Amino acid sequence: MYLPSLAVLFLFAADVSPVAAKAHALNRLPRHHDLSERLPRTVLDATPNNSTKIRRRRSCKAKSSATTSETMNKGTPAAKSTTKGTPAAKSTTKGTPTTKSAPTPTKGSGHILGVAFKPDNWPTETQAGAAPAATRTSAADPFLMELSKSYNNKNNHLYTQVHTGDMTFYSTGTVACGDTYEDSSFTAAVSKIMYDAWPGATAETNRNPICGPYVPGRKTISPGGNFVTSIQGQSFVNVGGDGFLNCDPKSQCHVPLTATVRHGDKEIIVSIVDRCEGCKEGDIDLTMTAFKALADPALGRTGVTWWFNQY
Repeated sequence: MYLPSLAVLFLFAADVSPVAAKAHALNRLPRHHDLSERLPRTVLDATPNNSTKIRRRRSCKAKSSATTSETMNKGTPAAKSTTKGTPAAKSTTKGTPTTKSAPTPTKGSGHILGVAFKPDNWPTETQAGAAPAATRTSAADPFLMELSKSYNNKNNHLYTQVHTGDMTFYSTGTVACGDTYEDSSFTAAVSKIMYDAWPGATAETNRNPICGPYVPGRKTISPGGNFVTSIQGQSFVNVGGDGFLNCDPKSQCHVPLTATVRHGDKEIIVSIVDRCEGCKEGDIDLTMTAFKALADPALGRTGVTWWFNQY
């Protein structure tokens, strides 16, 4: 009498077993962490971590040394000058450069650290304005000797004001002004904003008056097609067949303007010779040697005050 009941139970168990097997199979589906654990170690190690990106700066030449101000200056107090009577150059409007005049040079300030306050070969004659009256040779000035006179920058606010911004460093070489320098030099680049806005600036960066007057020596093209000396000088510039002056890699081309850079209670003097592509208007980009004279290179960038030297 119990046989039918046993048969029913047997059939019920047979119907349920596929369901149970299916549920068991579902429970064995891998989770996200199981999938990752199955990836080969080499694949995981090769997966890039994009959580942190270091911006490699450059303009004159991209510098990996520069990092963002927010990252490098966090917790670092702003540099304050300890020299009494020196104007603090702060802008009251964000993004607008200060209009405070540069300090008047004092007697005995000739050399601080860096280059000479006033270059020894600075011209004794001055042009009428901040931009040249002529940039091409003429019958009146066949060698463009007018361009070997200093420029009159008294009404050039970029020259007369105090600038504030970040100081960074880079590897130099052949610069925008056409000359070549070593990393051991005390040279610097200003922002492309300032460089391109300088009175008399053109697309030819090595003819920008911000580079300073040309050296007095001249070479011209001979009938044989070679440059020969026409006006003697320790350094020279070539007068091209098109009537324009061109720098020669074998000679110094310009007598650079100089600037004083202040960080905290330290000051150095640098020659302005280059154009910084990634700098803001008040920034200044130094060689490593010049930067180290003011601050630890580990900072990457730090705030400074600087101005063109008036002479």
